[in-house]
Parts: sequence; C-alpha cells; structure tokens
Amino acid sequence: MENVEFYSLVAMCSLFAASTWCLARPHLLSSLAAAVASCLWVLLNGPIEGRVLYVVTPDHGLTESDLLSAVGLCIAVWGYWYSVRNRRRRRRRHTNGPTHRHPDDSRAVPVRVGD
Repeated sequence: MENVEFYSLVAMCSLFAASTWCLARPHLLSSLAAAVASCLWVLLNGPIEGRVLYVVTPDHGLTESDLLSAVGLCIAVWGYWYSVRNRRRRRRRHTNGPTHRHPDDSRAVPVRVGD
C-alpha cells in the first residue's frame, strides 16, 4: 500500500488537533472528535509505532505510539465529563431562576419615581 506513512502522520496530526480542541473547548463534539481520532490512530500507527514497551505475543505488544491513543481517549472522556457537568449546572441554574420577582411575575423590580 502506497503512502502508508503519510496516512499515519495525518492520523497523528488529527489526534493532536482533536485533543487540543477538546482541551480548549470541551463539549460533546470535540470529545467525539478526540475519541474518533484516538481510535483511528490505533489503526493507522503501524509505520511509526516506535519501541515495544510490553510484549503480549511475539507479533503483538504495547508500543510508544499506543500511549498517545490512551492519552487521547482520556482527554475525550474528560471533555465529555466536563461538558455534561456544565450542562447540568446551567440547567439547574436556569430552572431555579431569580429569587426576587415582581408581584405580577415579571423580573422587573419596582422603583419609586420622583420625590
């Protein structure tokens, strides 16, 4: 297959970009992008894997580049958790509403005019 190293580099750059986006603006879409890029990196990292850190079988093992995928997934999980937590906070704050209300159920506060 031609250009395998190029595709590996594109997958690595997309993993870095999606992870950076998720850290800068954590929301559901950026978390999903980081998770997808992490999964693609595991599939496409073959030509630039690096050293084997842990041997599982003679043909398979944990390499240095697999750790990048784990970090990307951790960032995606953190971004998802952060966005869900903030959504709940905003919903709770919005439903409680203001504590001071006008008798006619408006948010206007009566003010005396003139004196």
